[in-house]
Parts: sequence; C-alpha cells; structure tokens
Amino acid sequence: MPAAFADAPLLLDVRHLSVDYVSRGQPAAHAVDDVSFVLREGEILGLVGESGCGKTTLMLSLMRLLPSAGRIVAGRVDLLGRDLLSLSEKEIADVRWKEMAMIFQGAMNALNPVRTIGDQISEVIVRHNIAGNKAVLDGRISELLELVGIPANRKDQYPHQYSGGMRQRAMIAMALACAPLIVIADEPTTALDVMIQAQILELLLTLRQKLGLAVILVTHDLGVVAEICDSVLVMYGGVTAEYASVNTIYNNPQHPYTQQLLDAFPDLSNPSDRLTSIPGYPPRLDALPPGCRFAPRCSVAFERCHHEQPPLYQLSQFHLASCHRVESE
Repeated sequence: MPAAFADAPLLLDVRHLSVDYVSRGQPAAHAVDDVSFVLREGEILGLVGESGCGKTTLMLSLMRLLPSAGRIVAGRVDLLGRDLLSLSEKEIADVRWKEMAMIFQGAMNALNPVRTIGDQISEVIVRHNIAGNKAVLDGRISELLELVGIPANRKDQYPHQYSGGMRQRAMIAMALACAPLIVIADEPTTALDVMIQAQILELLLTLRQKLGLAVILVTHDLGVVAEICDSVLVMYGGVTAEYASVNTIYNNPQHPYTQQLLDAFPDLSNPSDRLTSIPGYPPRLDALPPGCRFAPRCSVAFERCHHEQPPLYQLSQFHLASCHRVESE
C-alpha cells in the first residue's frame, strides 16, 4: 500500500478472485485466476495489461455484472467488510451505484440514444430513492451535470447532441448520482482526442479531492497511469503479474512483462530512442500454457518457467511479483 494511503479507511478487499467463462462442449476459459488487491478511500488504482488479460472481466465481477457464460468460481469481494459474492441479486442491486458505480467503456454505446441525458441520470436516483420529488430530482441532476462541467440547461438533450467528451462526462455524472464510495472507470478516455482525455483525467482527480472518491482505472495507457494513479495492478493471462505503488512500478519493475510494457511506451525525454515490442500474442484463456503464462513470450524465461506457474512473491511491504527469477534473486 502506498504510504499516503496506509492509514486511509479500507473500502474494498478482493481476495483470491477467480472467474471462468463456460461454454457447452468447450474447455472453461480461466479469465481471472486468483487475483487479490485492496482499495482505500481516495486511492486511484490503475489496472493495466494487454487486451484479453482479464481486466474488464475482473471489474464486471466486482459489480456482479458478468455475462451469462461468466462464473465466479472462487474468492471474496469485501466492500466495507461485507462479501458482495454472498449477496442475493436484490441485495447486490442495492449496492450498485449507491456504494460502487461503473463508468462503462464507450459512452455512445452505453447511453440510450432515445432518452435524454437527464432522464438517464434520474433513473438511478429514483431506483435508490435518493430524491423525494421532481423538484429535488431536477436539482440533483443539474448539480451532477455542473459538477462534471456540463451546463445544467443541457439535461434535456439527447446523447447525439453531446460531443464525445461531454458524453463521457455525462457517464461520470451518472456514476456519481448516488454518491458512491468507489467508481470503476473502464477505459474512460478511449476514442477521445488528447485534449479531451486530459480534461477527463483532471476531472477524476478533482472529484477524488472534492468527494474522497476511490477509483479503479482500467486502461492501456501507461502515461495515464503515471499521471494520476497511486498504485498499479499489472495483469497478464488472467493472473497478477505485478502489484505495487506507481512509483515502484515505473522505477523498479521486477516482472519481465511489466518491464517490457514500459519499454514499449514512448519516452518523451528521449524521442530518438527506438521503440520495442513484445513478440507473440497473449495466451488463449481456454488453452493456457502449462507454466508461467508469460513464458512463451519472455526473453529471460528458463526451464522452470515452462512447467510451473510462479506464485506471487512479496518483495517488500507493498510490492508483489509473479516471477521465478524474483525468487532466485
């Protein structure tokens, strides 16, 4: 845990969470395998990794919003000491948006095109009985829109009348409608231009400061992680590759996958440096390699790596990495 959050109240404690996708007549796809992390008040956790590594599945499992083929097969998800996986559907519906909310990837697809923005925000407020009458409801919608930088008089407009950045802001307003403790942001800056991305990230930081909001930020962009995150969980092939503070990840990465991800990211201080790439492709989740899941692509793998999946080794108080070389060193 980063020192700045060591004494902050613990909000979310995820322990040994595993999720499979099951199709009739096919091997189970192990999309998430034995993943653990914690989130404290005001903390921003970056969740990074290539497409298909299990990031979105992990987040959907926290909200209990997995598609029909998804199965949570092991683990606990404790929110303020209450295991969300043990709740009934009615009970978990009372938790969604009131205690933990989600900003879905692709605002244009997530918003209903035939309902106004204000109407869509009001739905969650009415569902949780936050506003008692129409005047209070309208006031809350206006307050939320202005909080994210949208004029209140635009609440009666439709999604197509908003720019891409405004639609993303509207999604953030919707996530904040019931004043949750935690917001999960699934690639909130995807498909936005650089200036709008910067505004969205600045907004998340402002909301963290104003509201004490804790955020789980799912992203491919390592620049975004360096800019706003406090801790980082690197995933590969459904498992944790490395978990540490953002400072440790960028200055002392120990897992070869983390190191190669950072090497593949442009360094603005050395624009002439040649970019590297990670050879090969992530493993299919229904046909995983027998040892370390990164071994087939790893330039420093040795024989043990191809036969034995490494456990998470604790390198310091808040630094874990899943690599056999870490143990030997």
